[in-house]
Amino acid sequence: MRITLAVLVLLTLKSYSQHNLYTFNNGNFIEEDKIKQLFDTVKKTLPSTYTLTAVIYHKIIKKDTVLNYISFSTSKQSPGKESAAFKLAYKQDSTFLLLNQKLPAFRLKDMDGKEISSAGLSGKPTLINFWAIYCGPCIAEMPQLSRLKERYKDKMNFISITENSATDDHLHDFLKNRDFNFQVLHGGEVYKNELKIGALPKNLFLDKNGILRYIQGNYPVGTNAAGVAIDDKNNYFTKIIDELIGDSR
Repeated sequence: MRITLAVLVLLTLKSYSQHNLYTFNNGNFIEEDKIKQLFDTVKKTLPSTYTLTAVIYHKIIKKDTVLNYISFSTSKQSPGKESAAFKLAYKQDSTFLLLNQKLPAFRLKDMDGKEISSAGLSGKPTLINFWAIYCGPCIAEMPQLSRLKERYKDKMNFISITENSATDDHLHDFLKNRDFNFQVLHGGEVYKNELKIGALPKNLFLDKNGILRYIQGNYPVGTNAAGVAIDDKNNYFTKIIDELIGDSR
């Protein structure tokens, strides 16, 4: 009787056990041991005065699998203190709690003073790029984002929102020689804070109904730090857009 009960307990525990997978939000999921290997590899490249931290910033539970969104961050450490060993810390990114929900509404003005509202985006998928003039990676990805718009044209809405002011920050002059063809909405700091967006750039992908389906950081970067080509099989921006356009037909 005791043996039978023990077997039943083990089977029950096994059936409710959850398998963890990890992703750097690039469409690929890997096991924890691979994360540790990557952590150790990156850690070896850092100066001795810096430490590396592995942070889980979002979790999605699908049946018996937990999908963990992870990032590595570096910080200076106190002199004489040993660098921390591999350990997964959890800190929820509040923006990711908006996934699969209707994106909060906005009304902002474009560079010509025309008011643009989120209600006018319904009917086809949308990419919203959040950026600022002080953000180097934001400026660096502008040409690649422009190539995306050239490729998909009117199959998708392409807009950008900056916290900067068109007048106070001289945005017209700033954008004059930039390779950036998105519709630029300015004065979006309040809206950015409403979405609890921290680090920039941030790229939000909405379906045709305005539901937030994907959140990404900057445009995919290649091994040589150059932007990944639009046709590259590892370009998850185009994978996302192709999926959203396919779903809208």
